[in-house]
Amino acid sequence: MNFKELLSLKYVNKFTIALFIFVLWVLFIDNNSWLFQKKLNKEIKKYEERKAFYQDEIKKQKQELKDLQDEKKLEKYAREKLLMKKKGEDLYIIEKKAD
Repeated sequence: MNFKELLSLKYVNKFTIALFIFVLWVLFIDNNSWLFQKKLNKEIKKYEERKAFYQDEIKKQKQELKDLQDEKKLEKYAREKLLMKKKGEDLYIIEKKAD
């Protein structure tokens, strides 16, 4: 069955052919096609996940900054995280072996 025979069928007319071409155009060919929109929606979801992650990190950093306003907590942070010490103190670092 070739193309001319398909066109000669009673149920196929110029409107159904135009509709078929339009659907193909909208789904696959156009710049705003369904495939392109699907790709963009994936990117949007990825960026929204990143945004949520960074917003959580910002909240943690703000809380840590608020905690560091206290002098005792600031000293504890400096000793534990930055390995700082006072004059005349000896610093010993004990590392646990991973089994």
